[in-house]
Amino acid sequence: MSAITHQMIALLTAFWLLTIYPLSAGIIIGALSIVAVMIGALTPDLDQPTANIWRRLLGGRALGNIFQFFSGGHRHVTHSLIGIILIGYLLHQGITTFINPAFVPSMLVLWRAFMIGYISHPIADTITDRGVPWFWPLHINIKIPPGPEELRVTTDSIVETLLVRGAVIISFILLLISHWPALLLLFR
Repeated sequence: MSAITHQMIALLTAFWLLTIYPLSAGIIIGALSIVAVMIGALTPDLDQPTANIWRRLLGGRALGNIFQFFSGGHRHVTHSLIGIILIGYLLHQGITTFINPAFVPSMLVLWRAFMIGYISHPIADTITDRGVPWFWPLHINIKIPPGPEELRVTTDSIVETLLVRGAVIISFILLLISHWPALLLLFR
């Protein structure tokens, strides 16, 4: 699945969760939370040397290869329950240990936003042709639905471009229409 689709799904997920669990963090933390969701949505693919972030950094390909080696390859630990728990725990510990206590509540809002984006990534990849190794290190890729391969999402396929992105856009519009006043309150 492409980076754009992952970010669209993560943003939809974040706004949907905010309609269920409203949180007013102010305009600056709200805007930074959107950025955190978008970054979180791309982070699981850092285990791939061709990831966008590696292409933008000087020596990024080499760093990507090193990261891929230590993570076990693409769609291994970073796409698993163990990876989600490990990344979440390490970031949470870093925030509560190294950040000035006055800023910890705001940083934890950003941490939650990042984790929403991060978790949405492997969930979305579960509908792809390769599936996700949720129970890594076991080599069992979970694919939902278990039906025909022709309906599975492949990167930049017609299924991804039209069906998945179309469904996300329609869902986002319906969410905005039905919860617009509540969503505006989040940025006050």
